[in-house]
Amino acid sequence: MRKPKSGTAEKDQDIGSTSPVSAKERYQMIAEAAYFRAEKRGFTDGHVDEDWIAAEAEVDQRLRNKASNQPDSDITHELEQLVRAVLENDTDSVSEQVRAITLNTLSGKPLDHAILKRVMSAVIEGAKQGAATHQDPASLKEAIHGLDNALTAAAEATQLAIQEASSRSTEFSQLGLRKTLDELTTIESLLIETLSNAAQNASGTTRAILHDLAEHARESGTSVGAQAEAALLQLAHALSDTTKEKATVSAQTLRKESALLASLATGVLSGISAKLQSTLHKKPSPPSDRSD
Repeated sequence: MRKPKSGTAEKDQDIGSTSPVSAKERYQMIAEAAYFRAEKRGFTDGHVDEDWIAAEAEVDQRLRNKASNQPDSDITHELEQLVRAVLENDTDSVSEQVRAITLNTLSGKPLDHAILKRVMSAVIEGAKQGAATHQDPASLKEAIHGLDNALTAAAEATQLAIQEASSRSTEFSQLGLRKTLDELTTIESLLIETLSNAAQNASGTTRAILHDLAEHARESGTSVGAQAEAALLQLAHALSDTTKEKATVSAQTLRKESALLASLATGVLSGISAKLQSTLHKKPSPPSDRSD
């Protein structure tokens, strides 16, 4: 991957006072994002500069959001309102639309547990408010199904990021990869916990529905849980074949690797999100009323 132009150093200074990562870490994040942009178009020649510029803008925006709590608050509030509007409008495709909205939000942020929990809470809260408008329990269930599907895509993106990183053992430690894999397998429990908390803060029919959804997920599993289990089975062997650790990995190194893998997964999810959302409005044409 190409090195940044001289102007990048000036950009580092511009964001240095607010960026939550060092210049070196920012460079690595840009390189990862540019790599996946190139991969999506088949590594065809002639687009290296464009890939880097686009990746740089994407990473810097992500870092600006992470540097301040206010943008995150605005984003989750907007997510809550969008989900609420879907249910209030009583659409025919609640699950698909909630999935698309959730994926759009996740695609712009690192896939770590703090972000996932905020997104889950916002989606569930918006669904609660929207379903209350029409007293429609079915729409609330559909919204949670859409959230589960979006989290499944996030789990798939994380799986692919770990798989890619495991092939470059000189850049990522085995312990760091396993830590991220362990975190992946806890997304289902995080969803169940968020549903349970939402049920406790609700009342009446909504409380009962959310409680039932949490219990059903706990007993029968979820789509994101199945994806995480598949990832565990697939990657466990691959990680066992990576280079053994030559020294103790520090907690700081593990945090940095986790952040980089979360950002790497975000880049993968952007591609998954684009593919899924492209089919959202593709519905079969109605049968012709013409008679022979």
